[in-house]
Amino acid sequence: MSPDAKGMAVPPQLALIHKLGSLQPHTWSTGLILRGAALLGLADHLADGPRTGAELAEATGTHPPSLARFLRACAMVGVVERVGSDSYALAETGRLLVSDGPSLRAFVIAVNGPGLMRPWEQVDQALRTGRSVAVDTLGTDLWSYYARHPAEAFQFLESTIPVSRLTALLLTSLIDLSGVGTVVDVGGCPGVMLADLLDSLPAARGVLLDLPAMIPHAEKIIGSHPAADRITFTGGDFLASVPEGGDLYLLKHILGDCDEDAARTVVGHCFAAGAPGSRLLLVDWVTSDEPSFAQVTDIDAMVCCGGRIRTGPELIEMLAEAGYRQVRRLAVPGQENDPLAIIEAVRP
Repeated sequence: MSPDAKGMAVPPQLALIHKLGSLQPHTWSTGLILRGAALLGLADHLADGPRTGAELAEATGTHPPSLARFLRACAMVGVVERVGSDSYALAETGRLLVSDGPSLRAFVIAVNGPGLMRPWEQVDQALRTGRSVAVDTLGTDLWSYYARHPAEAFQFLESTIPVSRLTALLLTSLIDLSGVGTVVDVGGCPGVMLADLLDSLPAARGVLLDLPAMIPHAEKIIGSHPAADRITFTGGDFLASVPEGGDLYLLKHILGDCDEDAARTVVGHCFAAGAPGSRLLLVDWVTSDEPSFAQVTDIDAMVCCGGRIRTGPELIEMLAEAGYRQVRRLAVPGQENDPLAIIEAVRP
C-alpha cells in the first residue's frame, strides 16, 4: 500500500480511484452539454440578461427540475454562471453560442451530433482495419446518413460557415483573381465561400458542385446572398466528374475526407475539367510534428470517412503527380504555425 499525506496506508483500489481524475473521464461530456445548451437556445434566452431557472424552463419548453440540474452542469463548463439563488447569466463560453452575429452554435451542435460522434464508438475497429466505421455505427456512409437526416445535414453545413467566410477573405487577400470568369467549387456546400469570392469578382460566375441531397441546403443558406443569382447549383458526385470550363477550381476541406484513391481521383477530375492555364486552389488542414487539433481531426477523418489529414508536402506532391505545375503553398501572414494550408496550382 502507498502512504497518503498523513502517512497512512492507502489501499491500491482507493489509490486507483484517486488517479481517475487525471484521466478526465468526463471531458467527452463537455461537448454534449454544449450541444444541449445550443439546441435549447439557452444563450439566446440569456442574451438580454439573467433569468431564473423557472423562466428559462418556460422559455425553452423543458421540465423545470431537469433543466435546473442541466443548468448546474452548464455552469461547470462555462456556459452560464449562477447569479443569486436561482438565476443564471451568460458566461464567456456561453456567449459563443448566441445565434445573432458571429457564433459557434452550429459548430457545437454538428460536431457533437450522432453523425460525427457515433463512429468514435468503434475507434478500435477503425484502428484494426484502417477503414471508416461509419457503416458499422450509422448503417451507411456519412454522406448517405446525412441524406437520410436532412436536419442534421443542415446543421453540419451551418457549422462550416465561419471557416468558409475566413477562407474567402484569405483567398481574396492572397491571390490575384482578376480575369477569372468561372469559379467551380467542388464539394462546395454550403456555398458561402464561393458566394463571398464572387462578391470580389463582379463579372464572374460560379458553379457549386455537391451531392444532390446537399444542394437544397446550400440554396437555403446563400439564397439571399447578393451573388446567389450568379451561381449554378449542380448536384453530382465529384468522384465521377466535375464541371468543365472553370478558370478556377476550389477544393476546400475535401481531400481530408478521402482515402488515397479517392483523393487522387478528385484531383485528377479537376485537372481534366480545367483548360490550360486554369488554376486549382486547395484548402485543407495539414499535420506536422507540431501538436495541433489537426491530429485529432485526422482520427475523426479516419473513423467517419476513411480519410486522412495529410502533410503540406504530401498535398503538393499529389497535385504535381496529377500534372499540375507551379504548385506552391501560400504564406498566410500571422498564421504561419496554423495547421491550415492554402495551395495554388496551375494546369499547363
